[in-house]
Amino acid sequence: MTHNSPTGWEGHGEDVDVFITDAWICDGTGSSPQKGSVSVTGDRITGIYIGEAPTLQCTKIIRGEGKILAPGFVDVHSHSDYTVLAAPESLSKITQGITTEIVGNCGFSAFPLSGVLRDDEITAHSALGIEFSWTNAHEYFEQVEKAKPAVNIASYVGHRNLRGCVLGFEDRRPTHTELKAMIRLLAEAFEAGAIGISTGLIYIPGLFADSEELCALTLESAKRGGIYASHIRGEGDRLLQAAEEFFTIVDHTGTRAQYSHLKASGKRNWGKVDVVLAEIEKRLERGAHIGFDRYPYTASSTELSSLLPSWVVEGGRAAALRRLSDSSMRERIAQELEDDFRGEAPWHDILLADIPHESYRHYCGWSLAALAEELRMRPLDLFFELLVAGELEVWICHFTMSERDMDRVLSHPLCMVCTDAESRATQGVLAQGSPHPRAFGSFPQFIRRYVVEQKNMPIEEAIRKMTQLPAQAFQLKDRGQIALGYTADLVLFDLEAIGDPNEFGKPPRYATGVEMVMVNGVVEIENGVPTDARGGKVLRAQNR
Repeated sequence: MTHNSPTGWEGHGEDVDVFITDAWICDGTGSSPQKGSVSVTGDRITGIYIGEAPTLQCTKIIRGEGKILAPGFVDVHSHSDYTVLAAPESLSKITQGITTEIVGNCGFSAFPLSGVLRDDEITAHSALGIEFSWTNAHEYFEQVEKAKPAVNIASYVGHRNLRGCVLGFEDRRPTHTELKAMIRLLAEAFEAGAIGISTGLIYIPGLFADSEELCALTLESAKRGGIYASHIRGEGDRLLQAAEEFFTIVDHTGTRAQYSHLKASGKRNWGKVDVVLAEIEKRLERGAHIGFDRYPYTASSTELSSLLPSWVVEGGRAAALRRLSDSSMRERIAQELEDDFRGEAPWHDILLADIPHESYRHYCGWSLAALAEELRMRPLDLFFELLVAGELEVWICHFTMSERDMDRVLSHPLCMVCTDAESRATQGVLAQGSPHPRAFGSFPQFIRRYVVEQKNMPIEEAIRKMTQLPAQAFQLKDRGQIALGYTADLVLFDLEAIGDPNEFGKPPRYATGVEMVMVNGVVEIENGVPTDARGGKVLRAQNR
């Protein structure tokens, strides 16, 4: 029911649920915007009218008033695995126009959960107040559906979970029996609807895995049509070696793959992203299926403990805290850190985002160097004290990247946009600390920087990179495009007003410029205001 003439509407008098009129339609394919209207019935797009809007019988009219109507944005690298249960309205995501999140990234998923890993996850997320009533992917997906999420959720199974459930936090190779057990857990997750396997090779216990283990698990994933996503083993001085490991796994297994948040950390490593991009392009020319993503900021967000040498965290949280409280161990750690920094200590570039300890909580938003000066401490001593006080759960924003690299990656036609963040809020249980702005503004910031300010790409290309491109890469059936019969995941926004109002270290604010968001035909934002309705679903691999 697509009409290209302003007269003679065959759809006149038809009953529809929602009619969005007088908008510039960016359909997600990269085609130029066209002025027109879109009708929605149930959870489907049932009419696309180019030109003057027809008269239809409808329950609700949303007047586009010349704003941009696009498919809902797909956040291909998200960490809302637990926050979607704590606050299923996902306000920091839907206010950006995000309608689908891919979770389970960086080796961290909400399943499987057993043994010491389960205990550690419950401790780490105790502030969320959620009931850990599941142990596997099937039960987790049921829990998400019961929560009635605002956004659609698809999930990898995390390598951290597979290894943690079988080996705990031990630094050793798995036995043949243990590897088989990990493969069984992987298979169970796929049967429940997981989309692939992700790794986080700077985090415990993922950093203890060798390439042989990763290849074995990825090969099993590939056999089932899964994607291999990786936060590689190093994004600083070891970037090129870590990227080589990623490509070796991809080449060996033939898997579809996603290179997570492509970046280079540390000034001496700036420019290395060009080498990685060249390697990706070379494989694409040979027929490989490799995607990559990036958020539009030059600061990362991670745990302060990620700076520690790997031996410190072997055995898990309790063992690490014992070592950090031992003065002789601290001396050894300090020496290794100094060697690793190579004369470029990062303390001025680390902003404290969340410190779960009453004595330090009010210092969120300070740089570690400034706080050390305020407390008259050596920065390295404060580093140790914060980790112990926060029981390793200290989150930071780390300013390590160049704008040139960021622009080079995000401007690439095959780069997808992501938040690399869990859903957050300005009030309630998800309002702790001074979170990285990317949680609230990545997609509006991308549009603002590259379309409005730099004029680096037309709006239709920016929309394609956030909609059809990821929908195809992740095989999200009938999504990522405004087309007849496609699912009605839609966003209406004002190109002049869209943006991220957040500043690092300041209380968070929701993105600006998003006027309407629809998820599976349910209007969740209208006139820029959340409606409290939630239409999200779990997108399992077999039915997404």
